[in-house]
Amino acid sequence: MAIRITIEMFSGRPNPSWEITDLDRLEQLKERLARKPEARGPVGSGYTGLGFDGVRVDCTAGDAPAGLPSSFELAGGGAPDPVASADLAQTLVETVPRDLSEGGGIAVGDTSYSDLVLETARQEIERSLKAGTSARVYSSSRAQQGSALPDGWKEQIMALAAGAPPCAFDSQVWAPAYWNHPSIQPYNNCYAYGVAYRSDTFARPGLKHDYFLPAAMLGYQVAVGCYKDGMTQFGYPCREGTRRFVVTLCTGAFPSGFRDFHFYRYHVEGFWSHKHAGNQARFVDEASQVIRDPASCDRGIYTEVYPYLLQSHDSVTIR
Repeated sequence: MAIRITIEMFSGRPNPSWEITDLDRLEQLKERLARKPEARGPVGSGYTGLGFDGVRVDCTAGDAPAGLPSSFELAGGGAPDPVASADLAQTLVETVPRDLSEGGGIAVGDTSYSDLVLETARQEIERSLKAGTSARVYSSSRAQQGSALPDGWKEQIMALAAGAPPCAFDSQVWAPAYWNHPSIQPYNNCYAYGVAYRSDTFARPGLKHDYFLPAAMLGYQVAVGCYKDGMTQFGYPCREGTRRFVVTLCTGAFPSGFRDFHFYRYHVEGFWSHKHAGNQARFVDEASQVIRDPASCDRGIYTEVYPYLLQSHDSVTIR
């Protein structure tokens, strides 16, 4: 038996994840987890918006031990006893390997990633418990802050909605069934969804073309990766071809400073949609409002808007 711990917190970058295989530690954890069934919630039963969604537990080797489901969630808002759930979640995040690197590899001699994972998880579990299941967004006022946008942003948004954009584009009607299918939804993140390219990965801008996002993950740095993958700034110049989807890039940070990116895609009905990590695609923001302008919607931790609309294309390739 082994247990995989995944902290569900990011939209773009891979969620921190590691396995516990030590037999003595497994026995201790198994006993604690089985003792309090009211602390466990089904995966996806609580909050599934932008930001921290909970700590997922998967039994990965052989059958799940007696008294435990094969997969469940802690501190996500779906457990009958949120206090016990948060307590167990705190116990599990303390097991993060000191040499963990992003993507689950080993970072010899570098604990910076695992330090941030631990600090962020502790803060988010505590914050989520205090906020409760009915108020999991960070702050609508905080979400409105962001980088300054050029004068042409609002005009382009209005032109899209009015059917008179500066360049031709290929918008799709809202039909999320494909991206929300169980064989696709868990494996494709906001970037794959934004450019409508099924990669079955938590795709990183530029990775396909040997560009590695720096830890700062500022908007312009993420945009460099988008351009390397074949995207362009919308309207500069106008593109020929197909699959020319209009996309908005946002970046932001947890209070701990841990940074991430997020994408929105425009639809012909006049609204925008997005997909948080392995969750379902949706066309509402963190305040459950239809997204008419990504710059003014409630985006949770993603408070920084890249100041130009981007356009995908049939030549875009990602990984």
